[in-house]
Amino acid sequence: MSFLPVFFGLEHKSVLIIGGGTIALAKLETIFEYTDNIAVISDNFDRELLDFTKENNINIITDKYDKKYLSNSDLIIATTNDSNLNKQISQDGRNLQKIVNIVDNADISDFIFGSIVKRNDLNIAIGSGGLSPVLTRIIKQKIEKILPENIHDLNDFIRENRQKVKNKLTNIQSRRLFWQEFLEGNISQEVLNGNFIKAQDLFNQKLFNKSNEVESALYLIGAGAGDPELLTLKAVKLLSKADVVLYDRLVADPILDYARKDALKINVGKRKDFHKYSQTEINQLIKKYLQAGNIVVRLKGGDPAIFAHMFEEIDVAKKLDISYQIVPGISAISAAAAYNAIPLTARDISKGVRILTLYKKDLENKEYWQDLAKSDDTLAFYMSSQNAKFIADQLIANGKDPKTKIAVIEQASTKYQQKYISNLQDFEQREFISPSLIIIGNVVQFSEQYQYLENKENKNYFREIYV
Repeated sequence: MSFLPVFFGLEHKSVLIIGGGTIALAKLETIFEYTDNIAVISDNFDRELLDFTKENNINIITDKYDKKYLSNSDLIIATTNDSNLNKQISQDGRNLQKIVNIVDNADISDFIFGSIVKRNDLNIAIGSGGLSPVLTRIIKQKIEKILPENIHDLNDFIRENRQKVKNKLTNIQSRRLFWQEFLEGNISQEVLNGNFIKAQDLFNQKLFNKSNEVESALYLIGAGAGDPELLTLKAVKLLSKADVVLYDRLVADPILDYARKDALKINVGKRKDFHKYSQTEINQLIKKYLQAGNIVVRLKGGDPAIFAHMFEEIDVAKKLDISYQIVPGISAISAAAAYNAIPLTARDISKGVRILTLYKKDLENKEYWQDLAKSDDTLAFYMSSQNAKFIADQLIANGKDPKTKIAVIEQASTKYQQKYISNLQDFEQREFISPSLIIIGNVVQFSEQYQYLENKENKNYFREIYV
């Protein structure tokens, strides 16, 4: 069962807890941090629970469960160890259209409790769909360690200045960027250090100097080869500022989560036999959103400087006199080599690396193949796996040692990465999952000796592009 994470307002809502033991007390303590409109019913109460209810003036009902007690409550929480009774409570609650939680039984619950990190009004909840409370508890502990104990001071500071910012910055984008710069900069640190007067002075100065005009910018960001953890810190920072994200097919879904939920995300991905948007249309989209006063991120798989139409897209911003940045990403060749223990260069084996793709004009170009065949460089072919056998045969025909190693690596760095290693003369063509990268050279031999990752499931990791 899937649960939507929401924050549920308890003002003018009443809560009924059914049970009188340790679990009931734990839920009572959690709920009491948000409301005191609580009743607890049981025919037997632990002393600790009774002490808590007396200290906090919470209503208790000493009686066996009866569905009549559900009528005046909005949230029902059952903590009994009687599975049949819990099922009955769940059914009774749903019949009365109440919201019900049966502790440790997500299948018959309308909501579940996550692990909660609370700092006054700031709340962070972690859930695992009810499957692993231990995992959520450990994650909570990790968050507790990195979150400043007085983070609520920052929340209070924002509350006190929120209307002032809203009055000055009537443009939503300007407000959002102002608050992001505030939180990522030195003023927020002054707040956390307890230097409230200094922080307020700096804040007022920053707000005075902040323009209310919309801000346009183009960021060409490399999303890396697939593993979301390869994304750079700079990429994360700029992606979080975007109003519009134009993303490629070979961008992992978790990377898009770094963009704001309300940012417009447009899939402009391509596959070999179908382009959802032509490059001209992509350029037109960039122009359209820049002219409308947006921060636009062009999010590319791998690195934006490798087979990625970089200058065409930059020219759009240049002609509009709008600022731009280029953020490098981990390229497919770097990831494929590293995740498969292949050194791209090695003394006395490979002097350099050639990054290639197979263009039609090269298919019959004998000089092209002769040049590659005699080279000691590692050869890396992008977007060419459907012609891998042709490449191997051409290299042999033009003088390359037939025993030279070749590797085809599918979906490099992802959880579905696969590799196929052979030599040129024994290589057999097959259908490879896109994206696949070819590495040719005797540096490939090291992969079999030093490989540290197993082949994974043979499934598609990246999204498909549909007509």
